[in-house]
Order: sequence, then C-alpha cells, then structure tokens
Amino acid sequence: MTSRPRTMPKLALILAVAVLSGCSGAAPETKHSAPEGNPAAPEASSGIAGCDDAAATVQKHLTSSDVRTVTVNGQCTNVTVDTGLGDDDTVGGRRICETAAEVAYTGDINSVTVLSGSGAELSVGIPGMKCLP
Repeated sequence: MTSRPRTMPKLALILAVAVLSGCSGAAPETKHSAPEGNPAAPEASSGIAGCDDAAATVQKHLTSSDVRTVTVNGQCTNVTVDTGLGDDDTVGGRRICETAAEVAYTGDINSVTVLSGSGAELSVGIPGMKCLP
C-alpha cells in the first residue's frame, strides 16, 4: 500500500485546482454602453437572470456624459462603470460611484467600481458605506 501516500498529494492538487477554477475571473459579464441618444443600449448579455436588469438600471440612473459603459461582472456581484475621466479625477469618480450606488445594490451586487478612461480605479463602493476614492 505504498501507492496511497503518493496519490493523496495528487488528489489534493486536483481538488485545489477544481475549487479555484470556480473562483476565476472568467465569469460572464453584462455590458451596457451609453451611445448618444440611447442611454441604455446593451452591448452584451450575460444570460444570468437579473444581471442585465442591474446594468440597465445603473446605466439609466447615471446621467454623466463621462460614463462610457456599465458592466456587471463576477457572478453578478460587481458593477463596473467605465468612464472617460482622467486618472486623477477621483472627485468625479466618487460622484459617479455614489450615484451608481443609489440603485446598484440589488440581488447579489455587492460592490461598485468606477474606472478612468485608461482603466485606473477612481472609486469603489460597498453597501452601507460611502464610496472611497
């Protein structure tokens, strides 16, 4: 029975990989872009019930012309707002985050992230707290 001790580490490794793959960032996304004249036109669909509605609700609620897209990602747990703001405009990012947070926290949504035009994080929020720059 010397083969059993060698199999245990392999089994543990396989189990760890299987568990971690369930936590990967490769989850479906729902995107809503804000083309001129149509503030809530969907760019993509996740197929997860409620995610499309959450993205559309946040997109409609945001009136800033700096908002480019609203994406619901993860397992429908995060709303990310892509903007045209500069990397140093944390005041504008926080304002957009606070506005999005007014309607974002429904279902499993538990965070809001606002990104600059280059993808830098400008602000982040969680339920019950003010958005942080």
